Amino acid sequence: MIVVTTSLTVAALIHGLSMPLLSLVLDHQGVDSWLIGVNTAVQYLSVFVVAPFAPRLMRTIGPAWMMLWSIAGMVVLLLLFPLFINFYAWTPLRFLLGMCGATLWISGEAWVNHTTAEHVRGRVIALYTMVTAGGFALGPLIVAITGSVGWTPFIASSAIIALAAVPLLWVLRDAPRLSGRPSGRLVAYVALAPAAMGVYLAFAMLDGILLTFLPLYGVAVGLTEATALTLMTLMAVGTIVFQWPIGWLADHMNRMALLVCSLALMFGLACGLPFVIAHTPWNAVYALLFGGVFGVLYTVPMVMLGHRFKGADLAAAATVFGVVFSVGSTIGPPLGGFGMEYIGPHGISVVIALIVLLALPWPVFAYIRRRLA
Repeated sequence: MIVVTTSLTVAALIHGLSMPLLSLVLDHQGVDSWLIGVNTAVQYLSVFVVAPFAPRLMRTIGPAWMMLWSIAGMVVLLLLFPLFINFYAWTPLRFLLGMCGATLWISGEAWVNHTTAEHVRGRVIALYTMVTAGGFALGPLIVAITGSVGWTPFIASSAIIALAAVPLLWVLRDAPRLSGRPSGRLVAYVALAPAAMGVYLAFAMLDGILLTFLPLYGVAVGLTEATALTLMTLMAVGTIVFQWPIGWLADHMNRMALLVCSLALMFGLACGLPFVIAHTPWNAVYALLFGGVFGVLYTVPMVMLGHRFKGADLAAAATVFGVVFSVGSTIGPPLGGFGMEYIGPHGISVVIALIVLLALPWPVFAYIRRRLA
């Protein structure tokens, strides 16, 4: 657990670093907001290439080797980005980067859920999320330090992601393989856990929007680039601070009710964002609270997944989780880009509120169905 969490934390740092970095570089090149969203979406489409092979690879070579090869690919690709700084060259590069990232996260999340005991699953997943959220928090902060111009941020990214391979080398012989065969096709797992998948889809859409456009949103309403990136870091800090109580609640209360309450609160926070974003220090407090509630949409569905599936079924369900995340991350950034393009900067708030509103019925219906059963 320590090894896989450490590796995924470093990978999370790179995700939190590269998403705003690439968006800012394209923005400096004069690329339209909606095209930046499309370029980001391409990175997540690649999961459809990875998904058919991921469960079988986890049964044969194991998640540790899958993670190592993914890290090696990411190191090479991150060094290619500054050689070809334009929208058209970055499109295939981001597709390949997405393949590596999808393989890395599918393997790591399946590994974590596989090794977690049921009676403490919520708290263990919360601790895992706290540490990986720390990686996300450091990512934008590193961009704020290195800037978004030149080779420096890309060299730093490659060096950091290479460090993620070091702990994996110590456990290659002892890393698990998820044995057995899945009981159905991949698409069947969506129907087996619709509430978890639906909320996770909303999380992925919001994650793509926030990582891609929050820095641009902040700059558009008068914040400096460094301040906007700091708000992203504070949002991740909020996720970290709230994780332990979220995990405790996930172990002690109805998880569907927890999701319903969190989505309702997220809707209110999204509606209030335009009134707070440009006002310091209230925007910092708001970012902390927003990040804390946002983290529920990741942690609780992941806890539900580990409770529902085991062995090869867990590998298959984790793969579907990866597909759902990529679908959401593919849809989200273009929606955010169109919102900013045609509504104005605060269009981001409108898009976030609508996504949360559309996700709310999934846990509501599941909660009512279980109460009536």
